[in-house]
Amino acid sequence: MRTAATADTRRGRWIAVATTLLAATVDLLFGVEASLIVPLVFGPFVASALGSVRDTAGVAVMATSVAVILGWMDETIGTSPHAVRVASVVVGGMMAVWLAKNRIAREQQLRAVTRVAEVAQQTVLHELPATIRRVGLAARYLSASSEAQIGGDFYDALETPWGLRLVVGDVRGKGLDAVRLASALLGEFRSRANSEPDLTAVVKSVDAAGSRASDNAGEDFATALFVQLDGDLLTIIRCGHPLPLLAQGRAVHPVATSPSLPLCLGTEASSDEVRLAPGSRILFFSDGAFEGRDAKGDYFDLQSSFARHAGTPHLGAVLDAIVVDLDRHCDGGISDDVVLLIAEQPVDPSSDRPA
Repeated sequence: MRTAATADTRRGRWIAVATTLLAATVDLLFGVEASLIVPLVFGPFVASALGSVRDTAGVAVMATSVAVILGWMDETIGTSPHAVRVASVVVGGMMAVWLAKNRIAREQQLRAVTRVAEVAQQTVLHELPATIRRVGLAARYLSASSEAQIGGDFYDALETPWGLRLVVGDVRGKGLDAVRLASALLGEFRSRANSEPDLTAVVKSVDAAGSRASDNAGEDFATALFVQLDGDLLTIIRCGHPLPLLAQGRAVHPVATSPSLPLCLGTEASSDEVRLAPGSRILFFSDGAFEGRDAKGDYFDLQSSFARHAGTPHLGAVLDAIVVDLDRHCDGGISDDVVLLIAEQPVDPSSDRPA
């Protein structure tokens, strides 16, 4: 199957050949005094940046052959200046082959590291069930990287004896270190959420686990929202994270909560409680969802977008519409990873309480 990478390699090969032929053509047109034999090495260098080692070697051989032929055509073959020019093309071609080998080795290493990070991140950004304890759920993740989804945003939702518990968070930084810390935080959340009745204790345990996993004291941290929904009672602990947005009827407003320090910094984990009306929808998100800017530098109005689409029947469609609005606002160029997670309170939440 022809992949984009294969197409790019073939394109690079032909660009390199065209560069070599162009240098030879100009040499013939302008004659010996303005000889462009040495610039023939531009072709191998183009191949070293865009093509394979084999392509680069082939173009280098071609450039050397053209250099010899040009000397025969302009009757300088066998002279010292011609020998020096041909030797320059040979040496340049050898350097181009060496550069191509090193470039491809680095690309292979990067692909391997990227694959490891993507596999690790699958534990951070797995698909959520459509409902937990009759609470509707949907989530979306957008990567700011066009090459791979490797960032520090994370989320999860679990059914526990004390109700639905979920977390949405954002680790400072990108790459493997961010994925590693996010995995440590989620692992502790999953472990403690099903064994600890007090949500505050769960958060403090996650905070401690993050501090142990962090390599740089005070430099690695994560913002997060921890939520417990039991019947119509919503308990929220906000650790440096953006306020969630609550849609009740046609009204959409932020849920005012007490701030706590981010995770890994010794958060005090202050909790707040909110009663939800039946059918309420609450949107959790990372800061990338509202920090996207347009060409004029204006931030994306997430609250207005959510207000326009909050009444859409399907939760996934609500998030898809917000993603379209964000993409249009940023002209397809978001600068940070984005997590969106929406939860819908059942119409009869009292029926969710265990017997």
